[in-house]
Amino acid sequence: MLRLNMEVFYPYPPQRVWQVLTNREALAVWLMENDFEPRLGHKFRFVHSTLPGLEGEIDCQVIELDEPRRLAFTWQDSMMCQPSIVTWTIQPVVGGTKLLLEHKGLIQKGIKLNEPMELSQPWQGKFIHESKAGMQIVIPNRSTVFSSIPVGRYEALDSIVFSYFLNGGWYYSLHEKLPQILATLCTN
Repeated sequence: MLRLNMEVFYPYPPQRVWQVLTNREALAVWLMENDFEPRLGHKFRFVHSTLPGLEGEIDCQVIELDEPRRLAFTWQDSMMCQPSIVTWTIQPVVGGTKLLLEHKGLIQKGIKLNEPMELSQPWQGKFIHESKAGMQIVIPNRSTVFSSIPVGRYEALDSIVFSYFLNGGWYYSLHEKLPQILATLCTN
């Protein structure tokens, strides 16, 4: 399981931090365009253009809502076989608010070629082949004769967007962008 845990302090009251996590317009400024509503069970989408040339949608659903303390939602882009979970926890502390983020998701499982494959989504047909000759991309299609593909270990390609957020995207958003919107909201 991949898991990112972050803790950030903001010199603002918990209700203000809650607002930037649950207000559609505020989320659009510091994270991504969206159709979020703070309602348990609400299905929504983030529209990402975080990485140049890579645009798409992240399907989400609110699975926990405890205003103004905790919010959790699923997070699944088109390259993920199952959703990850984003959980925000707000804790009042002296002088402001501690915001805790946990983003966790399952690592794609490797498969062996002699195991049955189901290619239910286009991305699931893309695998990285690891051999002594090095790495190569193998994109089987339904008409491929699998006996012609090298035997070895294959892994589904990870989500580029999910990897981006786990490897610095959340840090940038929480340390650079979110403080700017918090400061703006506090002066209005």
